[in-house]
Amino acid sequence: MKNMYEFVDVRWNPVKGKRLFNCSYCYVGRWGNTQKPIRLDEKDMRRNLGNGNFIFVCSGCDLFHPSVPWALIADVFRVARDQHPDNTYMWHTKNPARALEMPMRQYPKKSVLCVTVETDIHMARISAAPAPIDRINALKQWKGEKMIAIEPILDFNLERFSQMIIEAAPTQVNIGADSGHNRLPEPSAKKIEALIDALKPPVIVHLKDNLSRIYKRGGGA
Repeated sequence: MKNMYEFVDVRWNPVKGKRLFNCSYCYVGRWGNTQKPIRLDEKDMRRNLGNGNFIFVCSGCDLFHPSVPWALIADVFRVARDQHPDNTYMWHTKNPARALEMPMRQYPKKSVLCVTVETDIHMARISAAPAPIDRINALKQWKGEKMIAIEPILDFNLERFSQMIIEAAPTQVNIGADSGHNRLPEPSAKKIEALIDALKPPVIVHLKDNLSRIYKRGGGA
């Protein structure tokens, strides 16, 4: 997929089904199976994930949504942890509070929790996910490696948003834009530049290709 993370080796989708948080910008909504019940994909569960790969788990479904049964989550963890232990798994979610309910010993040894926060402003009309500040506060409690995905990036309060992110102490922040032409409230290129400057090392800032529509490195529009 053109706008997928370049550092991801494998996208693994062992759980499929409904668009759970009903995000207005969700690319998964273009697929035909997004109204089917949440279920395990047995074919993907049997997939050979290899060794030494960086695995994006559930790129098309939020594994930690409240409606996903714990039994399904446990099955996914078992396969990752016991059958393919040498990979690094990125657990990408908008509901990190539930990810914290799973004991760390159940996770594969190499696990990264990546949380989406599009902005610091709660926009209920855009997503039914927990408020951004609640996502960040939960992420702070994660004991392992952390990432933040700002995608699609929405307009934000620079000082508040950058401080929220810094306090969560992620190793990497991934920034991307809306790829679906959903007419979302987007920040200016100048504002994005200021956010990137505020997130200086040791945080790595990764810019996705789709961000070039509204921002180009160096501040150009």
